[in-house]
Amino acid sequence: MISDFLSDKHMAGKKYYGYHGHAGHRNGGGTPDGLFGWTVFIFLLIGLVFLCWMGSYYIFARPEKSANYRLLQRLHKLEAPQRFEITAAPRGEFLKPGQLLERFGSMTAGEIRRANDTLLRGFIRNYHQNRDLVPYAVGTYRVIGTLPLSHQTFCDSGFVALLQAVEQPEILLEQLFTANEKNLPALQRALLPGQEIKLEKPLDLSAVVHIDRLPDNRIKLSTMPLLYGSYGSGQGPASFSLEPPDALNLEAGLPVVKAVDIDQLAGRNSPKTKGEKNSHLTRIADEVVQPTPEPRIARAIPVQQLPTSSAQSARTSVTNTPMVARALPVNTTAVLPAIPVGTPLPTPIPRATPDPTPPPTPSPVVTATPKPTLLAAATPKAAPSPVITPLPVTTNTASSSATNPPLIAPSQPWPVYAPGQMPRGALLSPSESEELAKKEIGHERHYLRGRFSVTASGNGKAVLRPQGALAGLPIGQSSKIRVIVEFPTGTTPPAEGNTIARDALRPFQITSVKRGDDGVINVYAREVTRGE
Repeated sequence: MISDFLSDKHMAGKKYYGYHGHAGHRNGGGTPDGLFGWTVFIFLLIGLVFLCWMGSYYIFARPEKSANYRLLQRLHKLEAPQRFEITAAPRGEFLKPGQLLERFGSMTAGEIRRANDTLLRGFIRNYHQNRDLVPYAVGTYRVIGTLPLSHQTFCDSGFVALLQAVEQPEILLEQLFTANEKNLPALQRALLPGQEIKLEKPLDLSAVVHIDRLPDNRIKLSTMPLLYGSYGSGQGPASFSLEPPDALNLEAGLPVVKAVDIDQLAGRNSPKTKGEKNSHLTRIADEVVQPTPEPRIARAIPVQQLPTSSAQSARTSVTNTPMVARALPVNTTAVLPAIPVGTPLPTPIPRATPDPTPPPTPSPVVTATPKPTLLAAATPKAAPSPVITPLPVTTNTASSSATNPPLIAPSQPWPVYAPGQMPRGALLSPSESEELAKKEIGHERHYLRGRFSVTASGNGKAVLRPQGALAGLPIGQSSKIRVIVEFPTGTTPPAEGNTIARDALRPFQITSVKRGDDGVINVYAREVTRGE
């Protein structure tokens, strides 16, 4: 029994019995069913999907990385830097040099690194997904030196100007002026060492895109002008115009001006002498550089200034034109000529149209009097009905010109009058321009009065903003009104930052009112009175 049990146990690993009674040997290397392998494969696929999802999130969330930026550009998922309109610019805060030093001067190295990623990311995305306020640099800065931009720098065309704050020398700006090749000579001539650049609110939007702390603890900020407008001194045409860059070179990175280049620029470029007056370089509003075309108005020439040939041609044209009778009010009572006392009134009543047959003379009343002949001789004939003589239309024009003669030189395109002597018209305030934009001006004459702040000046024009209840602050509907005034040749427009007031004696004449796509009402006017 024991031997049989041992033999069966010995054969257990070599022989087994099937369900149908057939005996066979156990195969130790049998084929697995593959369930474990499929499980591992599915988990690998899940991990791959998770990695792809996380990778795509990282690429889209971090476009400031050079590799991510190149990939997104190839996939056409990024837009080129765009030019912003002043009314559609991203929300931000305007910081003066002292405020810039207070904001970024106390940051640690880690905070500066995180802030640089956030600022550059917002600029690359054109601030579409930006939730924070964009820091804008304002103030007066002096040019230390310039370097040209190339394909090996952050932007490929233009100049980078190293600026130092006049009020806070610890703050340096490297402003990237990107422009086309045709504007590069004018750009280089304008950015001379010692030239002062005035960054003002809200004409200039110089956004901070990079922060750098120098070894001497000075703060150098990289800024980009989001409006890419025109800059000039305000005394003549714009000095140069900017264009947004087509692409960015993130491999070169920011800052463009390294710490070792600052001393070289300061030593190589000597500023202007103290005796030489520096001109302020500021951005010029688009309405001044490229004003919206207005309807052409014929030049008004006084009647007494017409030459002999012109007067003869005018009389010829009046003779050839049909004569129009003067209009009389319907209910006006006709005035009869004076008749001596005792003369009976004629029976017919004067009519507006002439009667070809004169009315018969009434016979005098015969009374018993010793001298009937003398009474009959003293009685005059009744006056005939008054005949209305047609008058030419040009009579009123001549009288109007003689009443308010324009004080204008022959070269002026429109007349200029003494204060209070301009032709009559509707006097409006800036708040009423919205209604005027709906119904348009037509052939009526409108004047504009109010208190305004000058935000831009140049090329014989000035851009004004109506002031609200608080001086210098356009509030309410006045914040959406912009007045572009054209001044006569030979007169100097008011400088930027000044405040002017116009009343009923010296208003501006409105030429057109247009509403822009951004909702801002542009009121185009001109100066029609001379200064007191």
